[in-house]
Amino acid sequence: MDADIVLTVDDGQSADAARFFAAGVHLLELLDDLSDTADVQWKVAELKLGSAVSALAAEGEHRTEGIDAARAAVTGLARIRDGNGMPADWTPNAVAHAKDMVRRAGDRSKVEAASNVVWLDRRLRNGLDEISPWVREFYGSVRGQMTGVNVTRGNRASIKPQGGGKVVHVGFPTQLAQKMRDGLLEFVEVEGTLRQNEDGQTYYITADEVRVVEEPTLTWRELRGYMPEITEGMTVADYLEAIHGQD
Repeated sequence: MDADIVLTVDDGQSADAARFFAAGVHLLELLDDLSDTADVQWKVAELKLGSAVSALAAEGEHRTEGIDAARAAVTGLARIRDGNGMPADWTPNAVAHAKDMVRRAGDRSKVEAASNVVWLDRRLRNGLDEISPWVREFYGSVRGQMTGVNVTRGNRASIKPQGGGKVVHVGFPTQLAQKMRDGLLEFVEVEGTLRQNEDGQTYYITADEVRVVEEPTLTWRELRGYMPEITEGMTVADYLEAIHGQD
């Protein structure tokens, strides 16, 4: 199987084991965060010694999502190294994982995907240090389809939110593992501590509870005109804005 992403640590010299294994762990965490499902399986497609070179390949039914995540990781790191700031498709969590990976890998390390090469050097570290994403945390819930559950490498899940938008990643304690498995491919409500970015998009939730719920047959957009005697013929959003504007 061809590699989707390659990590090289201590290029041109004998590799430090601690740097290699630490960088590999943080690379996998970055790929997990950039993937649209928690179920991507990564296998070592090739391993070379001296300089430590590890070629990873996504496999199984979610291979496409793995390939997309690998490319998003490398193109995003290249953008940051060039001084262009945080990529639009990255979350604050992805930035944190990238900082950890680059800090542990050392200057003579690099990642490659789809013929793109990015050195994990001081220039990249400086670019990452300049990014301080705005994060809001609060208690709430997310509803949507549970698209993936993974307990083999950390307790992780993924939800496609109701109404569309980017996948929301879920972390959960071991005692919720069975409930998460039961909710796979179902419409669920997950309750816990949410993280939102500066655009108000929820990208992560630390789950305290999960339950399968009935999927609504109407969206907010479809409610327009559904009960005109209540909203006076306006959209729900316009009606609520009008109410809030009243004394």
